[in-house]
Amino acid sequence: MRARIPLLVAAALLVAGSADARPKRHLNMPRGWNWPPSAEMKDAGLRCLSRLDELGVTWKKAPPTRKVATPIYVPSMELRGLKLEPIWRKGPFVMDCHLAMALAEVGPELTALGIQALRFTTIHDYRTIRKNHRHYKILSRHAIGLAMDVYEMVTTDGKKLVVERRYRHSKLLHQVEKAVIKSGYFRALLTPGNDPRSHPDHFHFEAAMPLGHKPGQS
Repeated sequence: MRARIPLLVAAALLVAGSADARPKRHLNMPRGWNWPPSAEMKDAGLRCLSRLDELGVTWKKAPPTRKVATPIYVPSMELRGLKLEPIWRKGPFVMDCHLAMALAEVGPELTALGIQALRFTTIHDYRTIRKNHRHYKILSRHAIGLAMDVYEMVTTDGKKLVVERRYRHSKLLHQVEKAVIKSGYFRALLTPGNDPRSHPDHFHFEAAMPLGHKPGQS
């Protein structure tokens, strides 16, 4: 009996060691990102803010916001000619710098196509993912300030394109989709075309968050 006790203790220590060695789970934080923000995340945020300055975007630091690594406001809600217009919520709107930067980078291309404004319902919203009418215990990119849901777009001649009604037959909405995906500044763009079950009526813009390299580079 005495000989078995050390063996049982050793087995217990082995199991405990294996459990400690398991990687810690994060609530769907992007690859390489942690909470609280790591030094690399903070550096990425500083690079992002510098890039906004280079692009001529006026921004203000927002108060510390749950799970948003680099929270900012864009007071004008305009990014290099591309306007962001809330459909029903009132600002100010907190977003991670990387979302503002991604929209600022692609903004001139969208305005060149003929888009004047993106009309949205949600940017930052601390919630989990909803997909195919189900809720998952995974943090939405809205919760970390990196996503925006766009239900309508306004053209430079004042026409309103409602995604739910116009997507199927609108060449312009398809051009916007292609331009955003091709830009490389977005981790995902979910639309009625590529995700009709969960996004049948809006475009879900989700900014990429580069660490150690510039957006658009592999």
